[in-house]
Amino acid sequence: MSTTTQNVAAAIQKYLESVKTTIGKINDSDGNPIQIPNYADLYTAAGKLDTVDNPTEIMYTINSLLGRANNVGSESVQFDNGQPTSQLSFPQDHALHPKMGSEWYWIGCHLDVTDENGNKGKLSIMDTMQKIRSVGTDIQAENNWTDEQVALTCNIATVTVKMDANDETSYYRRTKNQQWGLKGGTTSFSKPGDAFSFISGADSLTGSIDVLPLRLVVNDGDNMQIDITLTKSYFVDTESSFFLQGMPTKNGGTGFTPLPTPGMYYSWPQVQVTGIISVGGKTYKVDAGTGWIDHQLMTASLLNSKGQPDTKLFQHTPTNFPINGWIWQYFNLENDTSFTGAGFILGDYPTNNTVKMDYGYFLQPNYENKSWNATFILGNIDVDDYQEFPSDCNNPHSTPVKIPIKRDYKLYSVDGSLAEELALLFHPIEGQAIPWFNNGTFNNPDGSFCAEFPANFVSGNPNSHPNGVGYLESVGLEEVNQYRAYALSVLQGLVFETTE
Repeated sequence: MSTTTQNVAAAIQKYLESVKTTIGKINDSDGNPIQIPNYADLYTAAGKLDTVDNPTEIMYTINSLLGRANNVGSESVQFDNGQPTSQLSFPQDHALHPKMGSEWYWIGCHLDVTDENGNKGKLSIMDTMQKIRSVGTDIQAENNWTDEQVALTCNIATVTVKMDANDETSYYRRTKNQQWGLKGGTTSFSKPGDAFSFISGADSLTGSIDVLPLRLVVNDGDNMQIDITLTKSYFVDTESSFFLQGMPTKNGGTGFTPLPTPGMYYSWPQVQVTGIISVGGKTYKVDAGTGWIDHQLMTASLLNSKGQPDTKLFQHTPTNFPINGWIWQYFNLENDTSFTGAGFILGDYPTNNTVKMDYGYFLQPNYENKSWNATFILGNIDVDDYQEFPSDCNNPHSTPVKIPIKRDYKLYSVDGSLAEELALLFHPIEGQAIPWFNNGTFNNPDGSFCAEFPANFVSGNPNSHPNGVGYLESVGLEEVNQYRAYALSVLQGLVFETTE
């Protein structure tokens, strides 16, 4: 944990020079060395990191504009012929991987609550605690900086409250919590073999060596206080309460995501939740509830999906097709099953309003083994009811971002034999997602736009799959050029003032 400020500008500029050199060794399709877009702006901004008032925000923006080059000089998950060269090892891999790239724990909760006046209602929580690296491991070693010092961390939390008495719904966002140890921020994380811990500023995730029980604490003064504990469901063991996502196998995934974003991914469905939440001047006690936990590591590679240097490293989004994003969702259903999946929106909004869910898992408890049976699923998601939201969530006059609110599902197993084995997916998962409220937006530390809507799943075939609750995620639906223009304006429009 760090509380002192250090000069970093020269080191960050040296790091950017090394990234530029590495990228320049790859030629584009015309045989010319690839160049980092707007490199001069990034380099100039890095030189001012010791004099600006907001160095953490600026470093996040620099990292974001590096795109797929933002993990150069850091360790990465290794692949050989498209397969990971090692296996995940638990409980060691529950801990963060500080030498690698972007990593986070994500939590969604749907809770029955009672306020201090005895009124009943529902409350949802979305929390994501994240870390990225500011420099490569060589620059880190040259300066004798710790993993905690070079990490940029943040915690983002939103709360939606829906009370029975007045049927009113309210939405709350945590104020900014962005930390950089080299600039006086406070960050710490546990080492493999220790009880799990991830601390960013005043917020924390703490648990056992197997993560669960996991306690989430958000301390945002009068604006938001969260103190909840997530525990395993009655039908699974702690050590087998999660399932591996990523590239599919006969039961669940390998736990690894492939090139060009090699990483790891696994999740805890149907976790139980207890605790206290305070927002909007009121305090709510959790009577009952379920949640979902993701642990994901997503590093960036300079290789394409075939393991070759990517000649189109910065050209994956054609200018006339501006969107490079996805929609994701999870739902905990009422019979202990769950499902999750993602569909990608690349180029432009779908003209027929159908997004292919290219990736997903259906989870059924294995009561005998106290674990999960996971079936890879895919299908169609019909999206509709596009709404516009300000790209800066605190500025209603900022450039709008359009995202679809309504989702209808028709999902099925990719392998009929697996469906027969589970005796469930003969009947596709059909149903509709209905958001709790008309807003679920927030900004990431780099200023980019995201949305996470708590939602009910209303089954279209309740005889085979019941109703449930979950979250609807939209990422990257802000036009690429729109975000780049904003991010560059942050760097180019800096008011450089010497910090006292």
